[in-house]
Amino acid sequence: MLHWLNASLNRKIGSLFVVLLSFLFIVIIFSIYKLRLIDYEMKEVAEVDIPLNEVMEQAEMLQLKQHVFMEQFRRLGGFDQHSLDPKAQFSDRRAELVQLLNRATNVISENIDRHRVRFELIEHEELLDEINRFHQISDLFEKRLAVVLNESSLSEDKWREIETIAAQLDGSMNSILHQIESLSLEAARYTEKHEREFMFINGLLGVGAFVIGLLLTVYIIQIIRLRIMRIHYQVETIHQSLEKGSPIELNPSNAAGVKPQDELGELEQDLQKMVRRLSDEMVGRMEVERQLMMLATRDKLTGAYNRHKWDEQIKESLDLAQRGVEFSLIMLDIDHFKKINDEYGHQLGDKVLEYFVTSLNTCLRKSDLLFRMGGEEFAVLLPQQSLEKAEQVGERIRTHIETMEETHIPSFTVSLGISAYRAADDENSILARADKALYKSKLNGRNTVTLEIE
Repeated sequence: MLHWLNASLNRKIGSLFVVLLSFLFIVIIFSIYKLRLIDYEMKEVAEVDIPLNEVMEQAEMLQLKQHVFMEQFRRLGGFDQHSLDPKAQFSDRRAELVQLLNRATNVISENIDRHRVRFELIEHEELLDEINRFHQISDLFEKRLAVVLNESSLSEDKWREIETIAAQLDGSMNSILHQIESLSLEAARYTEKHEREFMFINGLLGVGAFVIGLLLTVYIIQIIRLRIMRIHYQVETIHQSLEKGSPIELNPSNAAGVKPQDELGELEQDLQKMVRRLSDEMVGRMEVERQLMMLATRDKLTGAYNRHKWDEQIKESLDLAQRGVEFSLIMLDIDHFKKINDEYGHQLGDKVLEYFVTSLNTCLRKSDLLFRMGGEEFAVLLPQQSLEKAEQVGERIRTHIETMEETHIPSFTVSLGISAYRAADDENSILARADKALYKSKLNGRNTVTLEIE
């Protein structure tokens, strides 16, 4: 039972371990996939965000320079054109801005075409539209500035027109910078989100590794514990078998010839060898004891219990009867048995005795006990049987013996005397009453059943 329980627990723990390990393996594979996906997406975000931030920083510097120049040009009233050279300075700064914005346009367009923009696709497209609008306003500003610079002086209306276009240009640039800044903030939030996912997945992998290690530890401890329990069970089995004198139950789990894998396996195998030797010795000893018991309690010729066993059993039956468990006794004697021996010889007489005992056993219950009291005289103890029931059993025996037909032995009959337990009976008194009843059967012509004499 313990071996089956250990094997069952081992299978259940092993199955659970396989399921959990498979689940953790799936989690690890998914986590690795997720990490690679995050890394890939972060690279794509960086390919857009970093260049746009560089464009924003440089554009802010150019815009600041443009403001300083416009302020100087406004204070001079546009008359000192040779010292300021506004057309050349504006063209240079415009070329730098165009280069920066073209760089931003190329980065955004390329990533949109490759479907590598991971967030705010509409905002990226709006940024491209705003850059195009800036180019248009810049072209208009350059044309108007060229017209104004060809004149000898600036009127207030023309100056306001230039300032209006410059303000539109600044507004467009501010819008571009604002959109780039918004996209940078969104990229930062997107990056932060992925960083949290990255930390979570790393934590999940750490927990998974810890759980796997813990499960492996528990599994190994359980395996060792079960093996130690199996060894302990074998030792306990030996101890109990030695106390009871019963054969040792062998554990079939360790087949002979299987090489042990470790020290516990060697110990278990050595214990199994010792158990087998002890079991063989105990079986042999029990067989010897059984044979000795047969010789001590059984009649060698007929197999019925002998007089020594009778002395033990009648005392036990009397003890039970004193506690309310009644019993009856039948004394039997083969009629004219001496004549059978004289006419047919003792060898055939022995066969008659053997056949008689065999026939008696067919008429008795398993709980009934048959004894050979000596020669051709036998006794039957009938536990929990009244005198009337015992009479029925006796009549059945007598009829069976009388009507038997055997060719290898001569016919014979049997006389029976029956007594039942009475209060204050001992082993001699109940036997004496049955003997008297048997003697009366002999006097009445044999082949009869006689109840005890009152």
